[in-house]
Amino acid sequence: MKEIFSNEFYDIVKDTQTRTGLELPVHIEAYIVMLLSTYVERDDIPPVCTFAELFMTIKTSGEAKELGDIFSKLAKEGVMFTNAYSTGSVCTPTRYALMTGQYSWRTKLKKGVVNMNDPALIDVKRKTLPKYMQSLGYKTAIVGKWHLGFKEKKFNNLLGNIYPAPTDYGLDYSFALPNNLDDGHKVYIENNKIYGLRSDKISPYGKSFYGKQYKGYDAPQRVTEQVTDDLTNKSIEWMKSLDKDQPFFLYYAAAAVHHPIVPSPQMRGKSNAGAYGDFIQDIDRSLGDLIAFLEERGIRENTIIIFASDNGGDIPKKKDVMPENFAINKGLQINGDYKGDKHTIWDGGFRIPFIVNYPKKIKGDQTSNVTISTIDIYGFLADYIGNNKGLDLEDAPDSYSFKKALLKPNKFYERPPLVHRDAQGRKAIRFEGWKFIEEKNKDTKRKMNAEMLFSLTKDKKESTNLAKTEIAVVDKAKTYLTKIIEKSSKEIWKNN
Repeated sequence: MKEIFSNEFYDIVKDTQTRTGLELPVHIEAYIVMLLSTYVERDDIPPVCTFAELFMTIKTSGEAKELGDIFSKLAKEGVMFTNAYSTGSVCTPTRYALMTGQYSWRTKLKKGVVNMNDPALIDVKRKTLPKYMQSLGYKTAIVGKWHLGFKEKKFNNLLGNIYPAPTDYGLDYSFALPNNLDDGHKVYIENNKIYGLRSDKISPYGKSFYGKQYKGYDAPQRVTEQVTDDLTNKSIEWMKSLDKDQPFFLYYAAAAVHHPIVPSPQMRGKSNAGAYGDFIQDIDRSLGDLIAFLEERGIRENTIIIFASDNGGDIPKKKDVMPENFAINKGLQINGDYKGDKHTIWDGGFRIPFIVNYPKKIKGDQTSNVTISTIDIYGFLADYIGNNKGLDLEDAPDSYSFKKALLKPNKFYERPPLVHRDAQGRKAIRFEGWKFIEEKNKDTKRKMNAEMLFSLTKDKKESTNLAKTEIAVVDKAKTYLTKIIEKSSKEIWKNN
């Protein structure tokens, strides 16, 4: 097993550091997004792209050493970006940005996430990433967690034909969890209907992990421990349904390792890090099954895999009682040395693993420390695959292609300022080695609510607030942030 992400820079990371002289960050636990892109090259169509998202936790050292063989191999044979970030420190904002190339705070969602019965967040008129891929001749699908809302208005159930559903955003096929692994609906949505719905009978029948009342739909109920297998099998089933040379785009969104921690029966006890470690192993196995299918199909060499996270790891507040704590005691590190975790404004909430793997055209065993974000995946794929054909400035207004950084990882690439938003709606902006955090609650005197500035090149732990001494940098940050809020990012920097 090759350890990928560790504050001690174990194995391949340590080797890369030695060879390149780069300071590689601790990558984070968290809910990992994997984008699986498959290329089948033909004269009359662009390369095929499979798009996948995956949740997992990164292990580091100690007794958790046997976790993540597939992830490690993916990193070893690809380009590992060591300065990558999500736009939000919770699920929905990052997923919205991924699908649209636009910050979610430009919508009605100013803080938090889309709740279980909230309406659809994405405007059906937007040219989403799947719609763009369709315009290039791709078949498109999502399998897994959606968490972007359904229907036009707030609703109490998902009976009948659902509009809008994922299939209304450029996805030819959808097999989705409405929200989280243990959301109160407890069903899958296939295309625009509850999967396997037998009648319109509905009644409450118990409480979820979060205390929400389940809806008792007359339909097959998700078995939590089987969700990983269900999603893996559905992904493969959909890919099998396509002609071998059909370009396709699969957005695979595994629900693990989000709570509740429920590894599949066959993976229980397979790690040395308890249920949490077993759940990681479960996701590693899922990814391995998908890759095995691509190899069996004869298209693995022409497959791009983009592996990233929707936010930083969630550190349990209750000590020694949660599965995460047991895994930590066995050597797992959640967010390494970085401050904060999921939900927060600190880098522990945003810093993520990010791997791009494409054996045929991109040399592996490389590391890049350029700043990139999950919001940039849209811009990258549009640039790399479609040469930006048919893409207007307003289509992915906050997304920047990292193609140059990918093709030449050791070349300098400076992304325009990147804006983050925490669960409470507070914004931060990252630029030129600095991170500025806006003031929160002007009426309160609490120190942590004040505006803050950190030199990320000297202070990765965000421990020393320089806002009162680096006045010029603060002014610059505020100017950048104001401009981005008032206009799209690309409008501001299109001529730079």
